[in-house]
Amino acid sequence: MDPSFEFTRLVSLVAALALFTIFVIPFPTHASPAEAQALLKWKSGLGNHSITSLSSWTPPPHHATGSNSTMSLPCAWYGISCNKSESVIGINLTSAYVEGALDDFPFSSLSHLILLSNPTYLDLSTNQSLGKMPSKIGHLTKLKVLHLVSNELNGSIPQEIEQLHLLNEVTLYLNQLNGPRPSSLGKLSKLARLYVYNNSLYGSILLEMGYRTNLEVLHMDTNFLTGPIPSTLGNLTKLIELNLFANELTGSIPLELGNSNQHSELNLLNNNLKSSIPPTLGNLMELIFLYLCGNKAFWSHS
Repeated sequence: MDPSFEFTRLVSLVAALALFTIFVIPFPTHASPAEAQALLKWKSGLGNHSITSLSSWTPPPHHATGSNSTMSLPCAWYGISCNKSESVIGINLTSAYVEGALDDFPFSSLSHLILLSNPTYLDLSTNQSLGKMPSKIGHLTKLKVLHLVSNELNGSIPQEIEQLHLLNEVTLYLNQLNGPRPSSLGKLSKLARLYVYNNSLYGSILLEMGYRTNLEVLHMDTNFLTGPIPSTLGNLTKLIELNLFANELTGSIPLELGNSNQHSELNLLNNNLKSSIPPTLGNLMELIFLYLCGNKAFWSHS
């Protein structure tokens, strides 16, 4: 074969590879300045204790270059996680003494919390986040884990939470949420763990919760929920823990609660249930804890 032809073909392959590298393979990019600016703006509106705990959240020096500039990126800040492109994908500020309104949090500015397909999370638990849960939380459409435990949040859970269709864990317990239980929670098809206990939610338990067949843990206790326990909860064959105690539930204990072979804990105490205890509960071979006292339920001897 003609050596010049081989050389020409080799040059063509190298050129093609170079073009592929330039236009197809993404090179890492630094965190968006907008992300840093948005987080710094949020910090500036927080209380004094927040300023101390978030002391690493500082802008880069005016003429910083190289490693000095990199160390000032959000990726180096306390509680911030980034991807390989150094864009923010997770925020964990548990017990960081954050004092301020959650409504001021820059939901719409953190683009990679919204756009990335990697597991993303937002954890602002055990702080002093005040006010209502903002509807803007619906912007984080790729969020999979949302932890807002033990704050001072009030009002209702926003309907926009239904837009977070990838959520698999929601923990909102130990707040002052006092609206009706949102129908939006029944639309989260990926949901595996839901903790909304120790609030003041009211209304009936959604029938749709029984169609969220990925649910493994459902804690809705210590609220003001009323009405019957939906028989649809018997569809939750993966359910391990069901805590509905300390509410105002009425009616009978559904036979269908005996359908799950994964149940290890079933807690219905301190409600207004009036019925015989269904024999189907004897099918729960993994059951360790069963709490029914504080009701008018009784064993049937028939």
